[in-house]
Amino acid sequence: ETALNYWIKWKLDPQVYHLIPDVMLPTSDGTTQIDHVIVSRYGIFVIETKNYKGWIFGREHDAQWTQQNFRRKDRFQNPLRQNYKHTQTLSDLTGIPGDYFISLVVFGGDCTFKTPMPPNVIYPRDLDRFIKRHTEPLIRDEQVGEIVSVIQEWASTVTLKQRLGHVAHVRAKKVTRARSR
Repeated sequence: ETALNYWIKWKLDPQVYHLIPDVMLPTSDGTTQIDHVIVSRYGIFVIETKNYKGWIFGREHDAQWTQQNFRRKDRFQNPLRQNYKHTQTLSDLTGIPGDYFISLVVFGGDCTFKTPMPPNVIYPRDLDRFIKRHTEPLIRDEQVGEIVSVIQEWASTVTLKQRLGHVAHVRAKKVTRARSR
């Protein structure tokens, strides 16, 4: 995630594309964590990053995808579904229409898709091209800063206790998956 933050800052004009990294937001069932949000007049890009090795198998509407590293296969939640929750949460909290949000999943690491890459799933090297391909203004320039502030305000409502609980929950899920292999 840190490497992608640097990539975003290097490749995208900060006067046009406003990066908000590591956004944790309250939800009805706890919290959700968004790796990167980029606010621009061309939309609000909600980015989930995945760092995997090996082969990736997954289609847009599959509930689970598979990572194969040599003979070992691990299943994981379809990150497009995970990011759908992120965009819905942002829309619900801020009141911004859902069609202003652009969901994107970036696969880093030494992985290769063995199924066709679903729409809005890319490698890091394609990130700036993907974002710059969106050229139709959706948001007035004067609203961009307001949107950044609203997202940051909602993120500031998450307490340290909630943040620590979220991290513990994610770690527990990883341990449970590792034991079930």
